Amino acid sequence: MTLALLAAAPKGPLDTWSPTLVELFALLLPLIGLLIILAFTIDSRRLSAGIAVTFTLATVVCAVIVLAIELAHPLPGQRNGTFLQFFTGQAGAAGQFTLMWGVLLDPLASVMLLTVSLVSLLVQIYALATIRREDGPIRFFAVLLLATFAMIGVVASTNYFEMLLFFGLTTLSTYLMIGHWWQREEAAAAASRAFIVSLIGDMALLVGIAYIYFRFNELNFAVLAGQYTGGKVSANGLFAMSILVFIAAAAKSAQFPLHVWLPGTAQAPAGAAALIHSAGTALCGVYLIARAYALFHASPRGLALVAIVGGVSAVLGVVFALFQENLKRAIAYTTMGELGLMVLALGIGAFGASAFEVFTQAWPKALLFLAAGVIIRELRTERLAEMGGLWQRMRFTGWLTLIAVAAAAGIPPFSSFWSKDAILSKALAIGSTPAIIVIVGVTLIGAMALVRIFGLVFLGETARRRRFEPDRIRDAGGRAAFAMAIFAIISVVAGIRGFRGRADPIAFITFPRVPVSNSHFVAAGTIAIAAIAGAAIGWILFSRRRPVAALEPVRRVIAEGFFIERAYRLAAVGVLLPASRASSWVETRLIAGALDLLSDSVAFAGQPRRWLGDLGLRQLLIGLFAGVVALAVITMVLAGRLIGKTG
Repeated sequence: MTLALLAAAPKGPLDTWSPTLVELFALLLPLIGLLIILAFTIDSRRLSAGIAVTFTLATVVCAVIVLAIELAHPLPGQRNGTFLQFFTGQAGAAGQFTLMWGVLLDPLASVMLLTVSLVSLLVQIYALATIRREDGPIRFFAVLLLATFAMIGVVASTNYFEMLLFFGLTTLSTYLMIGHWWQREEAAAAASRAFIVSLIGDMALLVGIAYIYFRFNELNFAVLAGQYTGGKVSANGLFAMSILVFIAAAAKSAQFPLHVWLPGTAQAPAGAAALIHSAGTALCGVYLIARAYALFHASPRGLALVAIVGGVSAVLGVVFALFQENLKRAIAYTTMGELGLMVLALGIGAFGASAFEVFTQAWPKALLFLAAGVIIRELRTERLAEMGGLWQRMRFTGWLTLIAVAAAAGIPPFSSFWSKDAILSKALAIGSTPAIIVIVGVTLIGAMALVRIFGLVFLGETARRRRFEPDRIRDAGGRAAFAMAIFAIISVVAGIRGFRGRADPIAFITFPRVPVSNSHFVAAGTIAIAAIAGAAIGWILFSRRRPVAALEPVRRVIAEGFFIERAYRLAAVGVLLPASRASSWVETRLIAGALDLLSDSVAFAGQPRRWLGDLGLRQLLIGLFAGVVALAVITMVLAGRLIGKTG
């Protein structure tokens, strides 16, 4: 009877609107805003900033509509179009090669879409009050739009090929955001390091895509989900696929040992760093694992690899954060700890809890970086040893930072307490003692590291420095204060789980055949005790702003991340540079000589190809790359007309 009444009821907008079409608008709006800025307002700071905020606000509206529709009708949907298609001349399935692109919508994508767009909007509002006094404000807003477009593209990707394209755009946008102040040698080096590590991940994903397509003749996530267990590929083959995909995810989400780029984000402006850590590049890797979860679920060894690397990264991240002397680097390492916890959750089967952790951590993490931007601007230093005493001078920023610290640490009832509770519940349900120890330990040490940051910045007396007047310190105000306040409010309420059914994020975002990690009192009590105990220990050790004698012998080694970054640098100098010289010698002496010999032979035979002798390998490669890029751009434009026909 009830079903008959519902069927006879008049249809509302949520029943008739196409959610994938609205999601497509959300994807294209940041790109349209970017093109308008580059074409028409490149010389106007105010107009460029206004266009960026306006188009991002429209994206947020689309994201809200998409989430509302998905809550009402939580069914996966896709809108696909042909990106590239040609016939190979072979028989059977190999006779046609087709690459598709489009937008994918399900509960995971809808939640991530709202997170990315709303964080980007608030960061841009914050930047209206801060970046306008810096160099390159138009470039900054343009790059933020590019990053928003790239991240939404990652969220909406329907297949591995599309994911790879948008992964490349996130690599580019991250490079531009970290290197915004390119005049600084540290910023340029950090941007190059992030680009190289991300490029390693992108190349691993490219190899993985080729292997997956070779074995399944398919790249669509939904279609492949039902083929991994069909017997086409052995367990070793699935494990090899999962390794390649996980390398790409680890490079993006700063998993050990590919985490060396993450501390360098301290060189980016505060708004850019907030976007990278809360809803940008750092979360791409976690999302890739979640989107390709069917592959890892089909390979138990791949899932174990995810859990082990995530656990190690989580522990190292919070330990490194505990010994950092730079404010933004300390916050960055706490992000590494949280990213490791998210990956660990995926490895132990806490699928919905991991996605929930992504959502709950985005807001306090962004707030910490925005508050750090205000603090650094007023104190004109990033060193924690030169800070202190700001509680009386910056009370508003102090309260907001305290909220962010409590929310990121997992102190109840703030946001990440609920997601950490759900992750620990899953670990208790499967009886994984190592996972339980890691989750509790990361919560404890992470709370200590966050309280240490607060204590060194706001407590005690302000350090006296030459040419610095503490009395001239001013608190945040205007648009910056508004954006930070919104982040603080969301940090308080984002994790509350008072509703069951569709409104409960743990039950809303699920994966087939993976039990939901429902919370229980043991997990909630354990997380609460660990977070509060860690905060209390941190307060006892660091509230007086004195060095802890017991930690001094190991402080430098741990603060330098066990010198892993330095080892990479030495390896680059000792291996990559000689390899580069060797490849240059091979190109100039062997390959170029062979081409000269070939051109001379052709000329001797009387063929009219005299230009061949002047053509080097580098020119050939550049021409080939330019042709591929031109082909990709043309086919993407033409494919846009086919989306509606194939949706």
